[in-house]
Amino acid sequence: MNCVSANCRGMGNHPAVRELRGFVKQLDPTLLFVMETKNSAKRVEKLKSTFGFSGVFAVDSDGLSGGVGLFWSSAVTVDIKSYNLHHIDAVIQCKDGSVPPWRFTGIYGESRRENRHLTWTLMRRLHQLRNLPWLCSGDFNETLYNTEHFSEHDRDEWQMRAFREVTEDCGLTDLGFSGLPYTWDNRQEGNANVKARIDRAFGNDGLLNRFQVVKVKHISVVQSDHCMIHTELKKHISHRPLGRRAFKYENVWQTHGDYDKVVVDLW
Repeated sequence: MNCVSANCRGMGNHPAVRELRGFVKQLDPTLLFVMETKNSAKRVEKLKSTFGFSGVFAVDSDGLSGGVGLFWSSAVTVDIKSYNLHHIDAVIQCKDGSVPPWRFTGIYGESRRENRHLTWTLMRRLHQLRNLPWLCSGDFNETLYNTEHFSEHDRDEWQMRAFREVTEDCGLTDLGFSGLPYTWDNRQEGNANVKARIDRAFGNDGLLNRFQVVKVKHISVVQSDHCMIHTELKKHISHRPLGRRAFKYENVWQTHGDYDKVVVDLW
């Protein structure tokens, strides 16, 4: 199974919906968590059939700000446990019983720096509620380290330290990534350009013990200044039979003393 979190920057935009629908068709996610829908819950929920999901739960935006939603496929049942403008917390159960219940929390962190402590308080409170394998993914609006931030000015260390402390308190491990190093780009030129890895996925020990394969990929999109976060979860490592190795020419072969003779004989 796999999960996608996407900061859409508005789901009333037809090109944005078309682009997201294309990625849903390509990636076939079990769960899709969307942020900054900038729409009412009812309007977001109407997209369920457009995206091809069997279930959806959404939270109204605050005017043209915020708004979150969670879509899911027919392969799972989803029990929504709590929600607000900045999160949706749910227990996930595979219908075929192949995987015991686990937990998904989509986070949309406070965008204003002075309010970011509210996100950390929320995460600590959520941590105390349930003891299940836990995947926590979304836009946290903060980096863990200054190396995850690119701009003319350094990021405030105390803000990043507060983020690191909450992940430690919640027993969450950064799941790493492949793809672009930054997940957000303000798309300005020169010294005004800022990039940061603020979208990510975390898992607790229970998740890492439940799934032998956990892979995270940053996927660049056109209609948003954020990458999508694609998290792949597999209970078992697939062992494919080894096929015939493809031929690959190596330049170092030319240094062999019999190189010319072998080429002539085999040509």
